[in-house]
Amino acid sequence: MSERRTGAWLKSLRRLSRQVGLYPTGHPLTMEALQALRGATDDLVPEGGQVVISATENAFYRNRTIMPHVSLEYHSFIRELDERGVESMTAIHPVTDQDLLDLAAFLANVSGDFPADGSILLNERYLTPEDLEAAPTSELRRSYVSSLDALRGVTGTMTTEGRFEMAPVVTAVEGLFEQSVTQSSASLLLSTVKSHDEYTFYHSVNVCILALAVGRMIGIDRKHLIPIGVGAVLHDIGKTAVSTSVLNYPGRLDQEQWKEITLHPQEGALAILAAGGPGHEISATVAFEHHARFDGAGYPGITRQRRPHVYSRLVAVTDTYDAITTRRSYRRAETPNHALNALLGGMGESYDPDLVRTFIDMMGIYPPGSILEIAGGGLAVVVSKSSEPGGPLEALLVRDGGGRDIEPEHMALEPHQVTGQLLAEQTDIDPAALLESVETSVQAV
Repeated sequence: MSERRTGAWLKSLRRLSRQVGLYPTGHPLTMEALQALRGATDDLVPEGGQVVISATENAFYRNRTIMPHVSLEYHSFIRELDERGVESMTAIHPVTDQDLLDLAAFLANVSGDFPADGSILLNERYLTPEDLEAAPTSELRRSYVSSLDALRGVTGTMTTEGRFEMAPVVTAVEGLFEQSVTQSSASLLLSTVKSHDEYTFYHSVNVCILALAVGRMIGIDRKHLIPIGVGAVLHDIGKTAVSTSVLNYPGRLDQEQWKEITLHPQEGALAILAAGGPGHEISATVAFEHHARFDGAGYPGITRQRRPHVYSRLVAVTDTYDAITTRRSYRRAETPNHALNALLGGMGESYDPDLVRTFIDMMGIYPPGSILEIAGGGLAVVVSKSSEPGGPLEALLVRDGGGRDIEPEHMALEPHQVTGQLLAEQTDIDPAALLESVETSVQAV
């Protein structure tokens, strides 16, 4: 899949750029990063050919084709390229290791010059927005990026100044809401975008998207959905008061470490009230109660006589689902089906049973984007859930029984044909990008 190869190349390039900014060329970590970029380059650039990676209009393009989910996962890299005046990078086979090192050094601002006659050319192929492929979810992605930027901003000021401005977050959530109303299915697929490097930001925006979708499904009006979304985006803002060593601790926390963790909902609620003032009580409540269990346990402690607010219970469900399906520094990602089973197992104790049922009804047993192993050995990607309980899923067959990638074929996938479920990183498949590319090609016909 071209999008996954493009993402691997950008990830490796950014890694090497950071290494050459810290260590000399011959350092083992630099050479290790160079070899990773070498492999990603060999996968990206065809023998005897060339590939142009453009960064424009807040998106990455491979030649003229937009890389929608790579653009989201690495959108901060677009800003770095812009700061160095890089609009396009043309890689011509065979790409030399020296040119890869020179490119990384230039991007790291270690070198102020870049060779103009090598196997990598900068700004050789300028493409205007009119030259590039449009995508049906451009505005939705723009709203997603705005939410990431707003969250980065408030997290930064909270860390350095102990306060933040609420207005950018509200504006970003309003944009996500408006776009998700018109593109509900696409917004759910967008929530599958993950970034291990920036887990907190992507996780919080994904929790917001899912919470808005569940809220709309149970009939909550816009007046209340926006503050729910704000609370979802900011539910972990209190973690700025928790030391990094505790947040990323790989083992079992001791009593003092756990006490520090349990204070983050309270810190987050106080920060929201300080930033927003009157009218932001819903958002503060969501942040305060997102770890409070349905049965009154969890933290902070809520008695059975006063369960967590329904809005907090809603965000608790979406928070758990996205956390389980996202890889972190200390825990691997699990499949969507595993996450749904965890919610089912916690019904009545950790989670509101009605909201769990609603969430599963919205997502389906195998949510859109799920990569499924099917009888006979093939792989299929779920497009949408069945319109009736136990009915066939709309899916795309992307790999045949012999393990060969094929042009995506629409199929009706019966649940009994499913033999297993895989994570995207276990395959060479980016489900959300695949589904968008299929949708784009259908619209172009």
